[in-house]
Amino acid sequence: DLRSEDSTVKAVVSTQSTGGNFHFTPRGNHHHPNTTISHKITELKFGDNVATEDEGDDVPTDQFNTLAAEDKLSIEGETHDYLVKLVRTEVYDDESDEHAYPYQYTYTHRHFVGHHNGKPLPPRIFFRLDFSPLTMKFTKVHDSLLVFISRHLALLGGTFAVLKMFYNGAHVAREAKFQ
Repeated sequence: DLRSEDSTVKAVVSTQSTGGNFHFTPRGNHHHPNTTISHKITELKFGDNVATEDEGDDVPTDQFNTLAAEDKLSIEGETHDYLVKLVRTEVYDDESDEHAYPYQYTYTHRHFVGHHNGKPLPPRIFFRLDFSPLTMKFTKVHDSLLVFISRHLALLGGTFAVLKMFYNGAHVAREAKFQ
């Protein structure tokens, strides 16, 4: 739970497709190594926004925000280190001819109390980014009404063909039994 003295950070970080990192560190006269840096990540996305499944989209969106609702409590002076592995994803909508380039990601988390030359370091939250050379591609395909009707007519025709074969087989068997 956020307390009244806690801060909320909302930022947009622009990244290149190379590894790197960013971090949050408390600064000022009132911060010292005994500060805690408990935090809750409500949303962390990279790249373009994609529509959610609630909006009728069939692209899985959980992979684009895997750190959502991550709640980490800290002890005094504890640093949190997130290693984030990103995979570029192309989402193409053939109906509107639009491209979006979000990043899917997985992460690992470790926490520790940092020391340098025997002195405690102030707490930090690190995000270390590692980009994959692969690209995933999703293509949204929208079938036309004609394709929908022809598929259902084919299903209906196939059902009648199978029923006709069973009927003819039963008729031939019945005639063979009476002869």
